[in-house]
Amino acid sequence: MNDHEKYLFDLRGYIVVKGALTPAQVEDLSERLEARRKAKGRLGSDRTIFGAEVGPAWSAPSLLEWGGTYIDLIDLPTIAPYLEVLLGVGYRLDHDYINVVNAEHPSKLYLHGGGQGAGGPRDVVGPTDGGQCYYRYNNGQFFNGLLTVAFELNDVTPSSGGFACVAGSHKGNFALPDEWRISDKQADIPACVDRVTAKSGDAIIFTEACAHGTVPWDGGGERRTIFYKYCPHAVAWGPCYYNADQYGDLTDNQRAILHPPSAFGPHSRTLAIWQRAQAEQAELVRLRKEVAELKGA
Repeated sequence: MNDHEKYLFDLRGYIVVKGALTPAQVEDLSERLEARRKAKGRLGSDRTIFGAEVGPAWSAPSLLEWGGTYIDLIDLPTIAPYLEVLLGVGYRLDHDYINVVNAEHPSKLYLHGGGQGAGGPRDVVGPTDGGQCYYRYNNGQFFNGLLTVAFELNDVTPSSGGFACVAGSHKGNFALPDEWRISDKQADIPACVDRVTAKSGDAIIFTEACAHGTVPWDGGGERRTIFYKYCPHAVAWGPCYYNADQYGDLTDNQRAILHPPSAFGPHSRTLAIWQRAQAEQAELVRLRKEVAELKGA
């Protein structure tokens, strides 16, 4: 992360990383998305819901189940250095999902987030303001709470729609005015809102402490955006955690990034606790399968 990028992130609350994904990666992500859309229509989750009634108590749907490049995004080499600067060593992936907007489902601009807990009780980022969305810079170091990487699979122009934010609001001390919070169409969007241009393969990195949202779609085609949301290891937004055993072969670094939150991070003190929890879940799944087979016999 160079000095220009650091300046712009501190000033605006976001930066655009050009060409974060290769054309081949965009193609793989798109193909896996389209295959899943036809099959189920579910596009991941914010990890606040169960994938099924019999699902594990502390787990939830994830794009990681789709494999391929969705696994690579956990610690993508073009993005990981930014996360280390903005979050520090030992950050974790909190949740993931995909947002698809088009003429049929144009969405609306619902500005949410706000610096220093200014989102307020109506804010969808965290209505109880648990302190997970924050920003500050001190003694040469960034301190961010929930931080989002938005990977664009399609070209997005300001006139079409896409990501928007009130630049600099991550350092604001006042709540967003209610009359600016929701815009049903583009003509209603307040002048203080920045519309961010991005190309297919670009990534927008922004702090959730910045008031942000999605511009109502007013273009051809659609916007398909993959969201991977990270935070320091002692911070959590989603109430469900990843079980790295469920996503095939992962590197040690990827497994560490999926480790559940604690002040210790993926430390030897907590690793043994989590490994036991994973083993107990695997045993429960096995026993449930055996019971189901006996009932069907």
